[in-house]
Amino acid sequence: MKKYFLIILIILTNTVFAQQNLMSKITSGRYTHSSGGIYIYDDGTFVLFGYATLVLGNYTIKNNQINFTPTIPKQAFTVLGRRNMHIKKGIQLTFNSDFINDGPTYIKFDNDSLIPIACDNFSGGDAYYTANLDYYPITISLVQNRSSNLYQFNTNIFNLDSNYNEYLLFYQKTIIEQKPFSASLVTEKGEMILESHWGKFVKQINERDEEWEKFLINFKKQQELNKNTAVFYFNDQFKSANGFNQLSEEFSIFDINNYVLDDASNKFIRKDIYRKGKDYSNAVVSEYHEESIILKFENVEVSKKTETNFNEIVIGSNALFVNDKKNNNIKQQEEAVEIQEEPAETNMLEITKKKK
Repeated sequence: MKKYFLIILIILTNTVFAQQNLMSKITSGRYTHSSGGIYIYDDGTFVLFGYATLVLGNYTIKNNQINFTPTIPKQAFTVLGRRNMHIKKGIQLTFNSDFINDGPTYIKFDNDSLIPIACDNFSGGDAYYTANLDYYPITISLVQNRSSNLYQFNTNIFNLDSNYNEYLLFYQKTIIEQKPFSASLVTEKGEMILESHWGKFVKQINERDEEWEKFLINFKKQQELNKNTAVFYFNDQFKSANGFNQLSEEFSIFDINNYVLDDASNKFIRKDIYRKGKDYSNAVVSEYHEESIILKFENVEVSKKTETNFNEIVIGSNALFVNDKKNNNIKQQEEAVEIQEEPAETNMLEITKKKK
């Protein structure tokens, strides 16, 4: 009896999967609404797109209902680190512009008070912001206080690696389009339509945008590859040297094996220009997209995710960034920071674009 029950269960399970796959194939395609739309793929993934919006995720189908679950990052903040041979004392912290534009965000060094990343009336306008500390904190806590955020925890704590003295910090805000949503699949006047709180999306049968489709497929592939990436490569203007190129809409052909590590400067120099014995300590790229000189950053794992209750703490009054200085020095002692910054003409930390 158990044997027959197991056979029936397997048949029913396979039937459900087969029906799900069939529905996915029937449903898949491009649905448009005004200036935006949804691409539904038969592998169970989707892309929601619109003005300045591109959201990836997964979906399930039950009867004529499609449940969309957008993907969000694992945590609100990411920290990358490297050894900068120019920095003789302390550390350098470089923040992407989202810390300023999409705050409020806060930082805490070791057991000090939590302080704002930027003052209330900070003018901003740059793509990244750099602060220099003349000492080496053991931990940093990064906190965001947006009521609309979709993360379970608003605080990430990182243990800094003593091998690194230069850090890139990213704040990954969430948007309303990343909330799970559902849509009903209906047919009206021979057209297949998705009805959701975003409006009606009409399936496009005859019209195709091959260039946009290619872009999305490449973007999806790169996002999948980046899921477990622990090593990141940038030029000194902080243009990412691996992954998807937003301007060319193609995969980068970047390969670190085409470079030589110059130990003295801790920079990777492309083999065709590398000269043994040459001093590369001040070598920089000539323009934003150049990849002849590369810096290697490694991911700093978050040590703890927790929730900060702003009703139970006192925020320090001194912000990290204020209007009179875009590049700030935090002094724990009277002496100046012993640091020479690598020259760069542009203010840029975002991976895929030079200017906002």
